[in-house]
Amino acid sequence: MRVLNFYFVILVIILIFSCSEKAQNNIIAKDSTTINQSNIDSTELTNLVRQVYEWHMNNETEDFPYKYEDERDSIFIGIDWDKYQNNTEVFKMTNFFSIEFLNKHKEIAKNIDASIRKADLKWRNRNDGISLWETGADDWCGCQDYPDNYWKTLTIDSLVINKDIASFIWTWDEQMSHTYRVKANKENGKWKINSLNGFKYFYTTQEYEKMMKEDN
Repeated sequence: MRVLNFYFVILVIILIFSCSEKAQNNIIAKDSTTINQSNIDSTELTNLVRQVYEWHMNNETEDFPYKYEDERDSIFIGIDWDKYQNNTEVFKMTNFFSIEFLNKHKEIAKNIDASIRKADLKWRNRNDGISLWETGADDWCGCQDYPDNYWKTLTIDSLVINKDIASFIWTWDEQMSHTYRVKANKENGKWKINSLNGFKYFYTTQEYEKMMKEDN
């Protein structure tokens, strides 16, 4: 009987260690899969951002084109929605941008249009330089100066992925002296741009109205 009890204890110990080892191996395999997927996502997002900025720099598209009563006039009256819609179709054809990005972009255009239509004439003269509704920078990054062909070597950092939403920064130098925030969504298994740093510098109709009042 003692011999049987001894072998039973040994068997139990072997089973416990076997289960423990199997569980540990499963954890290692799961961690390895997670790391591999993270590397794949990082590579895909880096390529996406590089393609987006290369396309942007080689295809000058006015994000929020002004409409004039007379094309020979310098007084603008709102957003030129025909041009805007044509630009939106071009954006869609690139397959770079999420549905949410396009919706938020149009919301900015609506705010600008509504604000312009409420503004006095003094705010709407194209010949007066940069208007209230322009940032004076590149809208896609919020930057004014950048190296030539920066998209070829840009890298991403601080990548955080929560399900199908990614947030990260990109930079064109190792010192990270210039960083720009980007968010991306995965739609139908493909990463797409959801927001770009520069567009945060546009405001609501109420905020533009407040700026004009403060400047009077």
